[in-house]
Amino acid sequence: MTGAEVFAKELRRRGVQFVATLCGHGMDPLDEALDQSGIRLVDVRNEQSAGYIADATARLSRRVAHLNAMSGVANAYFDGSPVLLVTGCGPKETIGLGHFQDFDQLAVAQSLCKYAKLIDRPERIQQYLAESFSAATTGRPGPVHLTFPLDVQEAKVTVGAVQVHRRVADPETLPGPMEINRIASMLAESEKPLIIAGSGLFYDHGERALESFSKTFDVPVVVPIWDRGSVPNQMNTFMGVIGSATGGPDLLADSDLILMLGARCDYRVGYLQKPEISDHVAIVRVDADARELDQGTGAHVTVHSGPRAFLTDLRTICEGIVPPKIDWMADVRSRRDTHVNRVKAAKRLDTGLHALDVVNAIGNVLTLDTTLVIDGGNIGQWAHQILCDRYPGHWLTCGASGVVGYGIPGAMAARLLDPDRPIILLSGDGASTFTIADLESATRQKLPFVMIVADDEAWGITLSGH
Repeated sequence: MTGAEVFAKELRRRGVQFVATLCGHGMDPLDEALDQSGIRLVDVRNEQSAGYIADATARLSRRVAHLNAMSGVANAYFDGSPVLLVTGCGPKETIGLGHFQDFDQLAVAQSLCKYAKLIDRPERIQQYLAESFSAATTGRPGPVHLTFPLDVQEAKVTVGAVQVHRRVADPETLPGPMEINRIASMLAESEKPLIIAGSGLFYDHGERALESFSKTFDVPVVVPIWDRGSVPNQMNTFMGVIGSATGGPDLLADSDLILMLGARCDYRVGYLQKPEISDHVAIVRVDADARELDQGTGAHVTVHSGPRAFLTDLRTICEGIVPPKIDWMADVRSRRDTHVNRVKAAKRLDTGLHALDVVNAIGNVLTLDTTLVIDGGNIGQWAHQILCDRYPGHWLTCGASGVVGYGIPGAMAARLLDPDRPIILLSGDGASTFTIADLESATRQKLPFVMIVADDEAWGITLSGH
């Protein structure tokens, strides 16, 4: 076997069904090996689209996605999605001598990737892939990178020359009893608690645990805008997104206990600084990645645990000692309704469609199974504000980087993952032009979806900010 064939075989063994790619000389042996192994090659017209397909696939499936381009890795870094970036390069012996596109790919990737390695010996391909998958999926998920030189792709190799010990089961992090009891006491004393459910909860499959806990104790839930959603069904304790440029109900400043579940401390939560929070609030941060607990400005109590296990254990401890926060929930719902009604009452022109007309029309046809892909600064803000009764993980937004232009590749990825699910792409006119050439790629490769373009003939998010 050649190195490229070993690589393709290992990807196939790990359940990879397709690879997003842009053809290029440096990847020819690997592309041919992938094709021969039965892995579908999804080719696009620019590397940016390949990157977005991989990122969208990882965010929708919670599995490692694969690509042959750097674009999209930044999005995966901000969103915490497990993406494997594979790039080709010239032979090892001519690195630094000026072969075609000779540059330090590892240096470019390292600032955004949890793991970056040059595959220097063909017999270690399986080892490097195992390390990549592990880094991409453990703790806070994120992108990883392998540079695959041409001579290593074409080299002959004996499979199993380096034995890789395969993990029987993924390790679980569980909260300790002291932590759980302390937080249960804090919740019992709290009058105005708030759950901020971040992408880490989604990647931990915590949707049911969140719904059960929130409904049992009447604790309101918000999701940082562009994080992965963990609210698959209509949930009367879900108050929508937080951190939107167009505002939202004022909840952070009045909360006396904030539970950050797999969420980052960034601009979307006011950096957890005054005046966005009060002097008397207690902050609890829960994350499967211990390094995330010190990200930003820290917290009063930190818990190294998967958010799902944390919520499950906390619910058990709190039953019988924590009363439902009925008054606070009624107040919060009133604030949310007031905010949404204010958005719906936006001034309209005498003629033509308004963004509200577009979003309401989509809302009328959405089913529980529909994948909604939202791409665009201005139209995206309207969609987040109006479609706020649920926020399922099969809805796809730009991610925490706030990028625009990923929508067409994102819809392609959604179709690759599910041939039958209804898919609607809502895009702004500016966002759609970034990758509009790949409408041809989608059509040619039979990846259909419905695309609605909200054309305001401007960069609407800039205009609305003035």
